[in-house]
Amino acid sequence: MRRATVVLVLLSVTSTDRVYAQCPDGAPPPCRTATRPVSVPAPNSVAVLYFDNLSPDTGDAYLAEGLTEAITARLGQIERLIVKSQTAVRRTRGTATDVPDALSRRLGVSYLVSGTVRRISDQVRIAVELVRGTGGLRMWGEHYERKPNDWLAVEEEIAREVARAIAGKLLPEERAVLAQRPTRSPEAYDRFLQANHFYAQRTPRGTLRSIEHYEAALRFDPRFVAALVRMSLSYDQFLTRDWDYPGLTRDTVLARAVWAADRALQLDSTSAEAWIARAQILARRAPRTLEGAIPAIRRALAVDPKSAEAWHLYAVLLRNLGDDSTSVAAFRQTLAIDPDRPATLALFAWRRIVDRLPLEAMRLADSALALDPGLYLAYAPRALAHLYAGDTVAARADAETARRLSPPGYTLYADVASALVEAALDHRAAGREHLERHLTAALAQPSTTGERESLVAMGLVSLGESERALDLLERAPKTSLVGFALRFPAFDPLRSNPRFQRLVEEVGWADPSGSL
Repeated sequence: MRRATVVLVLLSVTSTDRVYAQCPDGAPPPCRTATRPVSVPAPNSVAVLYFDNLSPDTGDAYLAEGLTEAITARLGQIERLIVKSQTAVRRTRGTATDVPDALSRRLGVSYLVSGTVRRISDQVRIAVELVRGTGGLRMWGEHYERKPNDWLAVEEEIAREVARAIAGKLLPEERAVLAQRPTRSPEAYDRFLQANHFYAQRTPRGTLRSIEHYEAALRFDPRFVAALVRMSLSYDQFLTRDWDYPGLTRDTVLARAVWAADRALQLDSTSAEAWIARAQILARRAPRTLEGAIPAIRRALAVDPKSAEAWHLYAVLLRNLGDDSTSVAAFRQTLAIDPDRPATLALFAWRRIVDRLPLEAMRLADSALALDPGLYLAYAPRALAHLYAGDTVAARADAETARRLSPPGYTLYADVASALVEAALDHRAAGREHLERHLTAALAQPSTTGERESLVAMGLVSLGESERALDLLERAPKTSLVGFALRFPAFDPLRSNPRFQRLVEEVGWADPSGSL
């Protein structure tokens, strides 16, 4: 029945010829500016703002973060509530909460939950309140003073009172859902919260520390499914970002990621998060065929059809396999569930560049940047969208912004976009300069996904260096991601080249033309 639900959702999405991703106010992109009126938020909608850490020790920040995310997750399980995703709330972090009207309008919710956390000796003091966005009327509030080993009970109590204040009397099954605990070990849970704090940093050192804390959590509770899932995803970070894991080979890191995901599913086969982790790891293990990844992500969707994370991964996997219409439908479904996912909008924009729909790619990138103006990943596809739409001035400005905002070590997409723009302007020397260090890195050590080689090859083709581009592509691993990359318009000059056609055959793509 749940699998049928997933199929029906896909059919309902694909039945419309031209459905665009949604803006935060529900309208199709491009998103409205802040000066235009937006729709009235649903009366049962709520956002849990990040609690402030008032402890003298900044190392206690993980407690405030963990409390925020746990309350959000618990409330999200109540069907009668519409809970704003932490992705959207995270962008308001640091915004003053003493003007609830503006904040609730920005988030598109009727209610706001805010609070503070302060550790004093062996006690933790928590102040929390629920206010109505319009007018700032205080609907409920409470102060708690508990020991850290009572943390799970506090989360449950706060979530229950917030849900009751918004939705009224709770049903027995709703109370039961709110009472569920990921572990019965306070020590394991504390380590889990610390691990999540480091995992969110997305750095090699932070991810290493997250694994250490997840392992510690599992020593206290070997059946802690959420810790196993996050540990698997932490190992996957090293694979995704081509980081070196001290003392371990890439194959060993992959094996540990597989073990953690599989162990989580042995303990709980109904965990959508565990199926998502397994799908990611299987895609990593078989980068050409993605063997097993699609069934795994479909299991995640059967368990939780409302998981935006699962739909997002499903869209990316289908994109790489060349299932265009279903991939587009999955991207749209992701955004129907959570319109506030700028990363999804940015990836959907790349998808539309390949589909030869630059104007739609531009609208999607606009929507991503309306949500997160600092999202460097959205400027690169918008640069190419402007380029293919004939506006080289705007394309160059976006490419330069992408380079300026990209963190060190993550400038590949921005530099390639700049190379394509400079080539179009006949500034070949400038274009080569943008590519040089990436080309040197690609020649020194092939990537595991072929991503770097494919992107640099795009730039080389645009600069008229087709033979160097083909040499580089032939060195790259023949993965499904390379197959998708070969469909970019930048490779059009090579379509009739026998070497290029052999590459297309090797990655298993029948039609690299980019047409739907």
